[in-house]
Amino acid sequence: INADRMRAGIMAIPEIRVLGDGQFHLIAMGAERRDGVHDPVIDMFALGDALLARGWYHDRQTPPDNLHSTVSNTNTGVIDDYLADLAECVAAVVGTRTDDRSTNYATLE
Repeated sequence: INADRMRAGIMAIPEIRVLGDGQFHLIAMGAERRDGVHDPVIDMFALGDALLARGWYHDRQTPPDNLHSTVSNTNTGVIDDYLADLAECVAAVVGTRTDDRSTNYATLE
């Protein structure tokens, strides 16, 4: 239920989208693209940095640049707080880009 609520909240933010067709506890989110293929609306790694500054940790993966989360019952009670922070961080990083392009989990090249 927590992951479903998180997926729905992510999908409600126009600049980002849920990647794949997850049905369980793993969620990956990426940037919407202005032309459908290139030119992401936001830098997902800048978003990850902004979320980390608020205490929310995500694995950074590519391609495409995305943030990956594991959501469980231990997240009960914080999903609404997370989604509020996510929306604020998305708004804050529009037009920015982080120089740190490193990833930390299962990167595919």
